[in-house]
Amino acid sequence: MSDVVGIYNIVFRYLFDRHRDLRLPTSFLVDATGACVKVYQGIFDARTVSRDISMIPSTTADRVARALPFPGTLHLGEFQRNDFTYGVAFFQRGYLDAAADSFQQVIAAKPDNAEAYYNLGTLCLRRKRLDEARTYLEKTVQLKPSHAEAWNNLGMIAAEAGQTDKAVSDFKQSLQFRPDYTIALLNLGNLYRRQKMFADAEQLLMRAAQTDANNPEALYSLGLLYAQQNDNQHARDKFQEALKLRPGYADALNNYGVLLVREQRYSDAEQEFQQCIHNNPDFDQAYMNLARLYVLLNDKPKAREILETLLRHQPDHQMAQQALKMLH
Repeated sequence: MSDVVGIYNIVFRYLFDRHRDLRLPTSFLVDATGACVKVYQGIFDARTVSRDISMIPSTTADRVARALPFPGTLHLGEFQRNDFTYGVAFFQRGYLDAAADSFQQVIAAKPDNAEAYYNLGTLCLRRKRLDEARTYLEKTVQLKPSHAEAWNNLGMIAAEAGQTDKAVSDFKQSLQFRPDYTIALLNLGNLYRRQKMFADAEQLLMRAAQTDANNPEALYSLGLLYAQQNDNQHARDKFQEALKLRPGYADALNNYGVLLVREQRYSDAEQEFQQCIHNNPDFDQAYMNLARLYVLLNDKPKAREILETLLRHQPDHQMAQQALKMLH
């Protein structure tokens, strides 16, 4: 029910371009296509609705005649709802089904609308429907070859599928059209980092950090890069810089803790893992690493305690279950 209210609240905010929330009770009369015909605010009677149903316009001319206060000739073209605006608003607020419907309506009316295809592709990517996402994003770059964001998302899909060469090509296409695109710089830099192409990775990640000085992901990625090369001092510096920008950053706290374990600074590592768990109670890696640290310190009761805590949050966590069995 809350989703229904939320969706109709967005409709209300944009239907009259008022940008204010609806009052309850508010009712919507919709036609056979699902389009809003009339809004009733407050209490209304059945006779009013019955009369309005009998007068629902069925053609564009009928709608214009009902909408305009006087007769005349309209020279601006057909009135249309801005389904794209609705789609973006639904997407931003997490109403993905409603967003998908809106973007599909845009495409039905304007088959060459690249942004509608892009948003549908991004929506499918969020839902992990990679094949659908690829189809919509490929249509986007077919309609608009310079769409940097679509090329970046195609690169993400290729990387997820293990198609490294394709991912590199797509990320490079994105950066060709938008050289300062931080997300593409990070994605290509991290792809090179995982391939141990450290010089190329550092160049891209440094560009990302310079392009967006307040981006914690860029600093965190540089920290990972230096940690992979056993450059602990630079790795530590970048993790700390990332955490200054985002104090509760789960990945940075966790991997900073791993780095401290490597340096045998066990007390400091314990503090980082505990801080990570405190800020991110569902982040399983910090629990597992803290349990491993307690095993390393020969404190099995604490290791069991932290694993049991994780299993209370995530009862089906197989690695935690196996680790707990090994401690008994």
